[in-house]
Amino acid sequence: MKTLTCFVLLVTYRVTMTYSQQCRQVTSTVCDDDVTNVSRQKGDKGEIGSPGKSGSQGIKGSKGDSGGVGEKGAQGESCALGSFGNDIINRLAYLEDFFRPDSCTNALLDGNQFLRNGLKVYCEDRWTIFQRRFDGSVNFQRTWDEYKLGFGNSEGEFWLGLEAVHRLTRRGKCDLRVELQNFDDNHYWAKYSTFSVDSEADLYRLYVGGYTGNATDRLEYHNNQPFTTMDRDNDAFGRNCASEHDGEAGGWWYKSCYYSQLNGFWGENGRSIYWTSGPRPKVTAMKFRCD
Repeated sequence: MKTLTCFVLLVTYRVTMTYSQQCRQVTSTVCDDDVTNVSRQKGDKGEIGSPGKSGSQGIKGSKGDSGGVGEKGAQGESCALGSFGNDIINRLAYLEDFFRPDSCTNALLDGNQFLRNGLKVYCEDRWTIFQRRFDGSVNFQRTWDEYKLGFGNSEGEFWLGLEAVHRLTRRGKCDLRVELQNFDDNHYWAKYSTFSVDSEADLYRLYVGGYTGNATDRLEYHNNQPFTTMDRDNDAFGRNCASEHDGEAGGWWYKSCYYSQLNGFWGENGRSIYWTSGPRPKVTAMKFRCD
């Protein structure tokens, strides 16, 4: 009953009055505690209390994700040489080309040399070595293009390349020297006072003559013969001489087929490197020198 009476009084006073101090006194006097809170309003702000004790340390947070890769910085300025510096470089390049030998004949040092025409050759006592074999580490059963451009390592077994030999022997008088050593360490040599190799248009035809030496002349048979490889048959035989002997013959200036063949299979027995005077060669070197 008290609750209902309080509610009626509250409604009456809300209609006729604002929430004044008088209304708050009436409601607090008439109403029980269970309805007093309905009409109670917020009091004035109290004084600031004294600081409380520090709380315990919180749990450490998990590690955040790593940052992304930053943007690439701008490129620094290049160090310009200027016209004077460029002029010095050009003059040094000119001097380098000027002092390069035009052939091994004019080379002052042995070993690999870059000639004035841009070719890289191996010089030895002013001879240009264009074929060397001694351990069978390089396969000489190659295609036409490989024999044309060269293969192997000039410090080891190698073939300089027919195009390079042609370019270096087409002008002036050239000598050819063939050096052989068999598996018994006996040495033979053959020297020719005439040597040149024609252009690819003429199938790198061999021209050789004027023999001296102790190895017997076995290149005379091959004089004026074009070069033949396993993929380019230019010999006078009914079959491809470079593909004979189970493909171990290698490229050479074949006729029908050969009296000498220094690009065959390397080995002491069987169909291997061949020069028909004495045992099979173990070490071979072919070199030329031009006036």
